[in-house]
Amino acid sequence: MRGALALWAAVLSAAAPAAAEVRYASFPSASLGRDVGYAVQLPPSYATGDRRYPVLYVLHGLFESPAFWEERGLPKLLEELWTSGDVPEMVVVAVDGDNSFFVDGPLGAYERLVTRDLVAHVEATYRATPGRDGRALLGISMGGYAALRIALSRPELFRAVAAHSAVVLDEIPTAAAGAGSWHMAAFHHAFGDPIDPLLWAASDPLAWARKADPRRTPALYFDCGSEDRYGLFKGNEELHRRLQARGVAHTFALRPGNHGYDYVRSVLGYSLKFIAAALGAGRKSP
Repeated sequence: MRGALALWAAVLSAAAPAAAEVRYASFPSASLGRDVGYAVQLPPSYATGDRRYPVLYVLHGLFESPAFWEERGLPKLLEELWTSGDVPEMVVVAVDGDNSFFVDGPLGAYERLVTRDLVAHVEATYRATPGRDGRALLGISMGGYAALRIALSRPELFRAVAAHSAVVLDEIPTAAAGAGSWHMAAFHHAFGDPIDPLLWAASDPLAWARKADPRRTPALYFDCGSEDRYGLFKGNEELHRRLQARGVAHTFALRPGNHGYDYVRSVLGYSLKFIAAALGAGRKSP
């Protein structure tokens, strides 16, 4: 009897898909001159075979770390989409961007960290589909700001780019205009104190939208909560208007919700399905 039960358990174990795995590692960044940490989620089938996978690079928000992807419960949502067949298996990589807004500024060359060092490391270390057609970029809040900027300023790098609750502002933030003290400290950390207007303009998705090339822009998706407590829907709506005026194809939505991970978890499926469609895989798009 015990032998039969053991055999049956082995059969069930073999039939069940392997669980996705999140690992933590670091790599030397030439742009920052030091090692940088990152998290990587490998798909269930990664442990077997030799196939290559598209890579989704994810950029975190303020006061977060690469662990946000796992700590906020996002791998489970992706796994559900893998199981349903709506999104293809992919490698997901989240890198440590400090509170830099992923700009090349006082804290260091964080945009180069993402666009040069990280991509090169991932494609040399993991079985990643190399080149633009195998890359997608997703950002949340501060990371959404960076993802949109990179999409418009470096269109040759990623096939698809998406953002949730991106920090898109129609003017340089000030305490007088209502920015909180801890927000201003973060902005000063990344853009100088006082904020360097040239660095701000060079990093602003709204400024890049005015000169984006409609023929080269990646597949682009972004959304924001209609009750975002920081009022970020205003800047996101303005970005939508500027991209429309420029003739840049994109998908934009205001969806019910506030700023935070309750909202992100409620909308993550839209961006992941959009990315899957742009990469030419998956059953559905939003």
